[in-house]
Amino acid sequence: MDKNKVCFIICVNDDMFFEECLRYIHWLEVPEGIEIEVLEIRDASSMTSGYNEGMNSSNAKYKVYMHQDCFLVNKHFIQDMVSIFSSDVNIGMIGLNGTEKLPENGVIWSGRRVPESYELENGWEAYRYDREKDGLWEVEGIDGVLMATQYDIPWREDLFDGWDFYDLSHSFEMRQRGYRVVVPVHKRFWYQHDDKPVLALWDYNKYRKKFLEEYIINASIPLSAEGRKG
Repeated sequence: MDKNKVCFIICVNDDMFFEECLRYIHWLEVPEGIEIEVLEIRDASSMTSGYNEGMNSSNAKYKVYMHQDCFLVNKHFIQDMVSIFSSDVNIGMIGLNGTEKLPENGVIWSGRRVPESYELENGWEAYRYDREKDGLWEVEGIDGVLMATQYDIPWREDLFDGWDFYDLSHSFEMRQRGYRVVVPVHKRFWYQHDDKPVLALWDYNKYRKKFLEEYIINASIPLSAEGRKG
């Protein structure tokens, strides 16, 4: 793995969103000595298969799996991400939104989220900043809008061959291997996400049941530091 390389991996089916996503990536400040790579995955049969394709195609230590409609507005995202990973070798994955404790039904949106989010009138997703929560928070799972890793772990396309629960599955796969999954909470806004035109949940319940059977009913992965700062 090339520790001086960051790879952005994006499954694409909408050129307009992807082009806008790229504009924000190219706008980011790149620390000296860091190389940036962008892998555009087309015609993926599932999110997990697309992400496995991207993972196996890059030797970058740091991989950022993100939605095509996620726009990074934190100009220092790359430096911030690398700094977080460098601060603790046990941090396996960083998300921008997650949950301290996954609800029993497996639906991440119905639990308390970190950071607490709300939707603005114009459709953009934002969050409520709480000074006392500033810092890194260890979570059970993160939302798939952006998932940054410093270790390669295969995505479970044997189970999740669609577009749902790949994110929670990977969160639990990370934790099964003893890695921490964290979400940074800072006053500075990190991203904007516009999923309204493309949100589809046709098979959501099917994959929710698969997730619960694999990770909750048949296994238990307690948080090493439930609901606390890292």
